[in-house]
Amino acid sequence: MQNPNITRDDTSSCPAFRRFMLLSYQKDVGELYSKLRKPFARQAAALSLAAIIAGGTALPSFPAALGGSHFAATSAYAAAAAADEYRIVALGDSLTVGYTHGMENEANPAPYGYVERVYEQALFQGLRASVSNYGILGLTTEELDRYVEAALKGETIKPSDLPGGNGHDPRIAQLAAATPQLFADVEKADLVVMAIGSNDFLTVFQQFKDGHAEELIQAMLPVYEQQLEAAVRAVIGINPHAEIVVSDLYNPAPNDKRFVSESDYKLLAQASADIRTRIEAVVKRLKDDGYNTRVAYVADDFVGKEVSYTTVLTGDFHPNNRGYEVMGKAFTEAIWGAYRVPAKRDDSVPISVVVAGKELQTANKPVLKNSKTYVPMRDITDAMGAKLLWNNKTRTATVTLDGKEVAFTIGAKTMVVDGKPVPIETPAYLQTVGKESKTYLPLAALSDGLGFQVVYRGTIKTAFINK
Repeated sequence: MQNPNITRDDTSSCPAFRRFMLLSYQKDVGELYSKLRKPFARQAAALSLAAIIAGGTALPSFPAALGGSHFAATSAYAAAAAADEYRIVALGDSLTVGYTHGMENEANPAPYGYVERVYEQALFQGLRASVSNYGILGLTTEELDRYVEAALKGETIKPSDLPGGNGHDPRIAQLAAATPQLFADVEKADLVVMAIGSNDFLTVFQQFKDGHAEELIQAMLPVYEQQLEAAVRAVIGINPHAEIVVSDLYNPAPNDKRFVSESDYKLLAQASADIRTRIEAVVKRLKDDGYNTRVAYVADDFVGKEVSYTTVLTGDFHPNNRGYEVMGKAFTEAIWGAYRVPAKRDDSVPISVVVAGKELQTANKPVLKNSKTYVPMRDITDAMGAKLLWNNKTRTATVTLDGKEVAFTIGAKTMVVDGKPVPIETPAYLQTVGKESKTYLPLAALSDGLGFQVVYRGTIKTAFINK
């Protein structure tokens, strides 16, 4: 089905980003994957993936507009956001990016990871939301701390201080230059989400063959804890009022001797548990200091489902779509308590409509007309809490809410907003429903006219209308 185009795109495709995905993938992961051709090397590579425990190798973040100074996947309304907008900032590695195996080969790669799902859940809450995603390829916890600390101090970080500084990321100079924007976004954030730490443990792989992996993990744990706390405290230094949610780290290695020995699997499982304990300790200290911090518990849901939730069978440890949904649910449960999905639609209903957090349930279904979404007049105005007057003589619907007035005349290519005509491509029309004629209004035009945020999420075929 075509995009109903009820709002401006909230994510954009970019050929430069596609080229970047391919180059980064080949440069940073190609050598590792080439080893998978040999059976022994396949097991060794799988061990390295398992040893990573959870997150991102050097794979790219997803900007809304590559080349700009602000690396964010945002709603188009963010540029003119209302003062009460609910702002989300995402920090971390390729899990925060939302990378999935093979994305670099897609014509129009559009990450749909845990961050995008958190954004959708904010819309489900009736929040006028935007999201800025600062996921960086290959990021370690130390580098995240360095990045946020630079923003806190009002400095612009050097490209060499980020993982792409060694040539992995062609955008690294722009990412470094975006440090002031990172400060501005965190300063205004209501919610900061993080998935970080996996790249810290990359060196564990080399120790499996020497039998020193456990010793190395135990030595790294307190360092990770210290660096994580420093990074989160740097965020708090910019904005002490934001809610901060940090994910624990899953182990992508199945309990299968084709991938790891039983003893190594137990070691990795214990490492995942130990990392979670360290994250919990950081969160507790920050809570005790009066800051709003939480843990998103992801790891346990992956246990026994590593093959189903990741692409480890292809030699890649990132989550697949199901895995990212699990992550999105974990974050959502930590933040709002329940993960929502649209109600099941009849095949004849093209999209779901959610107004101020409540799904529009009506016998009069939304209609797609010339790739635009129309909704029954009375149903949508009632859902918005707006006052509706119908002039049968002029066939004009006048909708008022919070001091704003929008009028539609059947067939007219203009609407009248607060007394001023505004051109529209989608005039109101009469739809025959049984023996009655129902007035259908263009959803985007009505919502814009009343000052609502309108976001269409093609991933779940749902339109969100929020004040």
